[in-house]
Amino acid sequence: MVNPIVTFIFFISLSFSIILCSSWIGFGIYLYICCALLLFNSKYIKSAIKQVKPFFLFLPLFISLYILISFLFTDTTWEAVLSEAGYAISKLLLLVIIMSLYLEVSRQQNLISALRSIWSKLNLNWRWVEDLFIFLELSLRFYPTFQQEWQSINLSKQALGIDISASKWKKIKSTANDLPGMILQSYRKAENTATIMLQRGYGNQIPRGVANPIFFRFSDFTLLILIFIGHSLLKQYVTL
Repeated sequence: MVNPIVTFIFFISLSFSIILCSSWIGFGIYLYICCALLLFNSKYIKSAIKQVKPFFLFLPLFISLYILISFLFTDTTWEAVLSEAGYAISKLLLLVIIMSLYLEVSRQQNLISALRSIWSKLNLNWRWVEDLFIFLELSLRFYPTFQQEWQSINLSKQALGIDISASKWKKIKSTANDLPGMILQSYRKAENTATIMLQRGYGNQIPRGVANPIFFRFSDFTLLILIFIGHSLLKQYVTL
């Protein structure tokens, strides 16, 4: 299995390469890579595409703002503006697909544990790094819980016969009424968790051990070098 750090660097470097791409030829190459990634990770296609759907809701707004700003602040012709708008939106769409795919792939990996495994090997007595790791871990745990509680509230309203398919303004008012209580409840849970962690000796040993370490092997280092070489060669090719 590929180390989560390698996966993260691959998708981040690919995203930056797409942003810095400046030609339709280069975009075509990155589109081919994106399609290959989707086919290679075919089990994540449906969930990744589902996350991209909201992008299309704002697509007309993006195009309108881009065209309006281009005509107000530049002397570009209609053909050039439409071409630039199409190119910019195409890159943005490809970027959203890539990052959506990474979010689905990363669900099966544990990037924080991989970073902590490397950090524990360094044996450095830096408390702020441990606090940062624990903050990230707790944040990633609390968000799904918060989402489940929000879904439970909506299901409870349906069971009570409360109409949740109301107008957008009524939904905003309902959210404003429910959200403060949920945030306060999450804050109390965080306080209880912090108290339990201190009682169990958090901070007495730095760096902390890792229950299920993810080791950075030589094969992962080789893949990392190949990724950097591949992106460098690809960047030189698309800029020719």
